[in-house]
Amino acid sequence: MKFSSVVSYLALGVSAAIAAPAVEADIDRRANLPGLNAVQTKYANAIIAKAKADDVGSHGCQAAIATAMVESSIIMYANKAVPGSLKYPHDRIGSDHDRVGLFQQRASIYKNVKCDMDAACSAGQFFAEMKKVSGWQTMAVGTLCQKIQRSAYPDRYAKQVGLATNVCKAGGL
Repeated sequence: MKFSSVVSYLALGVSAAIAAPAVEADIDRRANLPGLNAVQTKYANAIIAKAKADDVGSHGCQAAIATAMVESSIIMYANKAVPGSLKYPHDRIGSDHDRVGLFQQRASIYKNVKCDMDAACSAGQFFAEMKKVSGWQTMAVGTLCQKIQRSAYPDRYAKQVGLATNVCKAGGL
């Protein structure tokens, strides 16, 4: 607890001390990107930085954030079926075939597990695939995500575009 907080509590009484945690929580929440917690924000910031570096603009950023939200809730997943993934920092362990990371990239296709388990590197893999899609720059974001991911649930991506737009905008794209 900061010294200034202690002085405030003494001056204002116990009711101020009880209310203080909510104020601190609000401050922490403002540090996060819109709609994301601290862990998600850390990964989203890496995706945004890679989007800037790869010059894919807000459209590419939105596709990546929407995809990561659908595939993993922007949480880093290792997978017991891919033992190498367990060696890298992760938040949870998944069990969907050989899918790992934020984008749930198949280790049998994306052979570099270290890259799959790194937010920026895996975003780079996503953007490389995205750039192979003809007309990606103007395609509806949800449609673009589906073209890249080839999901059994294609409608889920479009539902995350609003969040992705806000996150990318807050990140400077």
